[in-house]
Amino acid sequence: MTRFAVLASLMALTAGLASAAEYIDGKPLNEVVAEDVRTCRGGQSVAMPVIAWGADGVTIHANGDSLTTEAGIFADAGWDVSLEVVDDFAEQVRRYMRCDSPFLRGTLGMLMAAAPVTEAQTETELQVIYKHSWSAGDGIVAASGIKSVADLRGKTIAIQAYGPHVDFVGRILADSGLSFDDVKVVWTRDLTGESASTPVQALADGEVDAAAMILPDARALTSGGTVGTGAEGSVKGATILFSTQEAAAVIGDYIAVRRDYFEARRAEVQAMVAGLFRAEERMRQFMADPSDPRREVLAKLMADELLGGLPPEEGVFLWQDAITDGWVGNVTHFTNPTDPRRYDQLTQEVNIALRGAGLLAQPYELDHAGWSFDEMADGLESVSARQIASFDPDAAAQAVTDLRRKGLIEDATKIEFRVFFEPDSQRFPADLYEDDFQEMLRLAATYSGAIITLEGHADPLHFLRREKEGADPKELRAIRTAGKNLSLQRAQALLAALEQYATGTGIAVNVDQFTLDGVGISAPKHNPPQSEQEWRENMRVVVRVLTTQAEATTFAPL
Repeated sequence: MTRFAVLASLMALTAGLASAAEYIDGKPLNEVVAEDVRTCRGGQSVAMPVIAWGADGVTIHANGDSLTTEAGIFADAGWDVSLEVVDDFAEQVRRYMRCDSPFLRGTLGMLMAAAPVTEAQTETELQVIYKHSWSAGDGIVAASGIKSVADLRGKTIAIQAYGPHVDFVGRILADSGLSFDDVKVVWTRDLTGESASTPVQALADGEVDAAAMILPDARALTSGGTVGTGAEGSVKGATILFSTQEAAAVIGDYIAVRRDYFEARRAEVQAMVAGLFRAEERMRQFMADPSDPRREVLAKLMADELLGGLPPEEGVFLWQDAITDGWVGNVTHFTNPTDPRRYDQLTQEVNIALRGAGLLAQPYELDHAGWSFDEMADGLESVSARQIASFDPDAAAQAVTDLRRKGLIEDATKIEFRVFFEPDSQRFPADLYEDDFQEMLRLAATYSGAIITLEGHADPLHFLRREKEGADPKELRAIRTAGKNLSLQRAQALLAALEQYATGTGIAVNVDQFTLDGVGISAPKHNPPQSEQEWRENMRVVVRVLTTQAEATTFAPL
């Protein structure tokens, strides 16, 4: 079955969904899960949950390419692991509390949602031991007429309760100047499938204005990722408003373990995590090689066990939706204080999102293992920094030019941020612009799969004065050209200053992610400016996060 055929089958599935969406209360998880706590300090023969996510292929590979096996990396480290797909997170938490498994598997948002349950007692406190990946396979689908995140103000969004999308939606809202107070959330029990209680069903019924879902479902509702036609299960006018292909460092996936088990078995758990690093490195290599027979084995297993029997190529696509971290990513995430997407930064964001959504009454900090990662590098081929995601600067610039020529630049803009500069100046000294630089670097890191434009603007007042005074058309054209050149130079100066600041502070930045655009005086914020403040507001660089990353020639994820 081809990728198109699988998509068609998904569309057919949505066409056959139940006729009315169902919702749940979405209470904090401690009002849903009530389990007696059992001591959890047993041996290395354990059950371990996995979920239907590409990065969980690493765990399966470490377990000898099997859910239950006596061979493989885990077995070599003394583990006897039985893997089970448990996509119901509340059920995972129940099993965790009664020590059916000492492990909990979820996104940071999911783990944080469990905190009112797990952190109530010392022995069940979460110890985060491993970061699997970032997601590139989730999205927000919006109904007809909603073109930007700002358009969601006052609208209704469907989200799976205790699922992977609460903090994703919270981050996107926050970066667009909104919060959960500005929208209404309805909660579904399930994320995907034929259940009546899914975000897909809610949007298909027309009961909500937007819904967070996995990208295969998003593509089905939008006629293959374009605009829904209303045929074959799609929703007429629906579009993918935002996805983790752009927001490629928002949804992080982790494995956590109970404190009592961790304290009793720290060395053994460390050996397990070291095994996951080796499995990730090995799997990343052979999954990139279509001729490697190991790829076919893992793809089929993932399609069978994680996706319920879909064709093997769907296992490959599931893998490609995950940007796995491995050893290098874990070192960066847990130990690099300058990384804009480090663990403590993400923890802060997730707390804000879940409290805003009513799933937490107070903030929590989930301990991580504090590994000495150098001790876990044995057996790895490379522990140097991995190459960052790549952009084709020429293709990106052409994509932006095409958007502007077609008048679609505003429609493609998902997040906007402005940097103001002084009149007749092209300097952006760090002491004056540090806050702007920090925000630009955070946006670039968070939306690492999106093109970011630095769009220079100039004030039109001089042109308007000369036009009013009857200046020669040649002079007016010269003023326009000069304004365009000046605005481009300011965008160039801003990027150079940003790169210099990033280098000086040890923050990684991919300058190829940025395109430069000199608009000149053609799009002033105030025309004409009526005050000095408006005059200064016209002299700006607009930082746009665009969705044009979808151009295959523009962006290549890891």
